[in-house]
Amino acid sequence: MPLLPILLVAAALATAAPAAPTPTRPARSYTLEHALTLRSYSDLTWSADGRRLAFVVSEPDTAESAVNADVYVADFDRGDVVRLTRHPKGDTSPTFSPSGDTVAFVATRGTGEDAKPAIYMLSLRGGEPWPFGTYDEAVGEVRWSPDGLWLAYVKTDTLPKRVRDWQKKKWDQVIEDERLQYPHLWVVEVATGKSRRLVGGENYVWHVRWSPDSRSIAFLASPTGKPDDARLADVGIVAVDGGPMRKLGAIGERFAWSPDGAWIAWAAGTHRQVEVEKADVWVCAAAGGTPVNLTAGFDEDGHAPAWNATSDTLFFHAWRGASTVLAAVPRAGGPVRLMVDREGDAGAPLTSAGGRAAWVVSHSDAPDEIVVADHPALPGRAVTSLNAAVASLVLAPARVVRWTSTDGVTVEGVLLRPAGAPERAPLKTLVALHGGPYASRYDLGFESVPQFLAAHGYQVFMPNFRASGGYGTAFMLRERADWGGQDWRDVASGVDSLARWGLADGNRLGVYGGSYGGYLTAWAITQTGRFDAACVQRGIVDLASLWGQSDSHRYRAFEFDGHPWETAELWERSSPISYIANARTPTLIVVGEADRRTPLPQMQELYQSLLALDVPTQFVRYPREGHGSREPRHRADELVRMLAWFDRWIR
Repeated sequence: MPLLPILLVAAALATAAPAAPTPTRPARSYTLEHALTLRSYSDLTWSADGRRLAFVVSEPDTAESAVNADVYVADFDRGDVVRLTRHPKGDTSPTFSPSGDTVAFVATRGTGEDAKPAIYMLSLRGGEPWPFGTYDEAVGEVRWSPDGLWLAYVKTDTLPKRVRDWQKKKWDQVIEDERLQYPHLWVVEVATGKSRRLVGGENYVWHVRWSPDSRSIAFLASPTGKPDDARLADVGIVAVDGGPMRKLGAIGERFAWSPDGAWIAWAAGTHRQVEVEKADVWVCAAAGGTPVNLTAGFDEDGHAPAWNATSDTLFFHAWRGASTVLAAVPRAGGPVRLMVDREGDAGAPLTSAGGRAAWVVSHSDAPDEIVVADHPALPGRAVTSLNAAVASLVLAPARVVRWTSTDGVTVEGVLLRPAGAPERAPLKTLVALHGGPYASRYDLGFESVPQFLAAHGYQVFMPNFRASGGYGTAFMLRERADWGGQDWRDVASGVDSLARWGLADGNRLGVYGGSYGGYLTAWAITQTGRFDAACVQRGIVDLASLWGQSDSHRYRAFEFDGHPWETAELWERSSPISYIANARTPTLIVVGEADRRTPLPQMQELYQSLLALDVPTQFVRYPREGHGSREPRHRADELVRMLAWFDRWIR
């Protein structure tokens, strides 16, 4: 019943235009319902003794067209996984008491228009959650101190009463770049309920973590919290007894305390003014000092690290081509060792004080599940199975393909051929272009949209063009201001290679992508007529205007070596709108109305231009959506509409 309205809309969209005959699909193939109801995992948190793991499961609610989050706990003594909460407004940020028998978390359980996220507790022995304290503004996250005496939490500053009163009277104008409220760091004494603020002022605080001795709290702090100022963030530390905040002098990214409390490690770049650079694993004495780069000689990005039990080694998952490999580096310095190939996409490992590790992993034939191992270098075993129904389906197999690009460099991609398709027959093919572009890629993890398209008879080609991660620093950094340059030639030469090898039908081709992939799709339709149809999702066409419209200015000015008025020729040269008169490809355009990264006016400009050129086009806007659709009904519409568009034009 919950999916019936979605399926009715899907049927209407599918019949809105002539479609090619539907290929025979294997029984138990990947459907729209599967694509809409995949669960995801986040907020993994160990108990102090490593015997329990709490985590958050985000599950789409198709009846309400929303995504709900609830807290689960895996108990390794009992060998089971228990869902702790069931509430439609979402529960997040679980944290264990030192004894491991109680979980605190953030939830919105109040009633009325002014109900805000607050701290709740729940005993693992049973019973209902109970509120811990009262809060005048929203709580964002909570962490229990190892000694059990304190809860550290992030709470938004109280908005002055006069401002609240004026807003209720609709004097609610917004002044750009004015922040009236900051999320600040607070602590509350568990025994008495007395709370106090530790960090105030112009500091946007998140990712709160206690020192093992419970004397200090580390966190990420930004002067604004704006995406454009991401490289201005730092790791801050403050004593629980109060006092000034001190900073490590790091580019603030997700970090971890060593079990002995002496060190803090993270993965980030080196220079605050360099917007695109290799990320490395760093370590710094928690007491202060100069951060040390541990992976400077490693020719791949470092990712969020985890400590071993003896505080002398750091583990992280490194991208190697289309796979993910566990890497280890000594805290004192030395070469990076590559260890276990996860043969898919693996998230950051999280280790307990005793050395047990957990991470989220997916494979081309199995969506995300949580894996736990007694040591990070072991294969581990899955402790969740919420996506097991999808893993049991007949899915499109994935393979890695490699070709030589126009400059002689080997480029790699992932090819998904429909289940049951001949090994080498030329198939109608959709080219999927990833976002980023830097340090992004397609891998051997589970790809939901390509699986949906493959289940309807399309081969999906996912090239890891220049700027993709996993192929060395030089490949990732590429030439600056070369949007639509070598990256596009990598894609085009990949399509040529598939056709030459007899894997792709060069007369039945489509292309799609979102974000940077949307940019590159818009670029494609202005550079070639080889594609029968295109779908531009949250794309870019006019780089100079994008600079002022989006929430990301520094990066683009860095990339194009100046502001639009300083290097106008570079911005114009790489803008698809400069070549729009060449466009002939039928193009579907989709965007979220609240997208700040690639704002709606970019897609309006593309739509109006294609209309003026008499190019078949359709423009779809999704209310409330940001940079990517989240509501299940919008996701359903986008998937089915895209499929119908390709079916209409690719014969």
